[in-house]
Amino acid sequence: MIDQIEAMETPQWLMELTPEKVKNDAFPLGDILQDSLYYPGAGSDGKVVKWLGGNVYSFVYTDYMVSKEKLLAELNTEGRNFAGYRTLEWRDLTMNELAPKGWKPINPMLGDGNPNGWREHFAKPFGIWAVFERLDAYDANHGPERFSLLYLCSDGVAGYQALYNSNGFKPKVLFLIQHGFGGNWTNFEDPQKILARSVRANRAGMPDYLIGRFASGGQSYWPNDYPGTSIFNLWGGCGFGSWRSNKKIYPVIR
Repeated sequence: MIDQIEAMETPQWLMELTPEKVKNDAFPLGDILQDSLYYPGAGSDGKVVKWLGGNVYSFVYTDYMVSKEKLLAELNTEGRNFAGYRTLEWRDLTMNELAPKGWKPINPMLGDGNPNGWREHFAKPFGIWAVFERLDAYDANHGPERFSLLYLCSDGVAGYQALYNSNGFKPKVLFLIQHGFGGNWTNFEDPQKILARSVRANRAGMPDYLIGRFASGGQSYWPNDYPGTSIFNLWGGCGFGSWRSNKKIYPVIR
């Protein structure tokens, strides 16, 4: 966990899951989106669970370059990117389970970037939900006993709109990293571009926290939405910040 974000108790719904419930029961969309962490362009980055497990228990990842085969290899290999955990169970998801009321996209504007700029690298779209549990060889100092991972092979902007805006939820944490090796068609860090506009358009309100590499002086890169300064280190002395939203929270519309 990180000190800048309050800790949570392990959700009861998560601890009550069995492999049979994960596979066969109705998909608990509301439980998964409530108090979640949203990570666009996530790859198969397990470090975020290490850093923020206990601050949140539900992790929502999107990345259009990760194939289903690659993700399943991660889920079925103990101690790989999610070190110290094994997969309790996983299941495929349909679009109707993810956006049961449908969704109206917020379209890009001139200057947002080219949505098709990386199309030749896109993997075949899929959605997977997996529940992980900590291996017996590890204790609570390693991380939470369980966590949930919802993974969409999807553009990060479209994923936010379809999951959160259309369902009337906001994540607790928005985790933004502009990947140095490229692959994002738009700049997630720019407060004027489509991801920021999509987040602001959510009637459920802004995520409680924004986490990302800090700008000059420890400022966030969405300073009007996440004011003030906050600096901490995650890996290798790399400076990160956690900023709290000052935006009004609207009633949830479902």
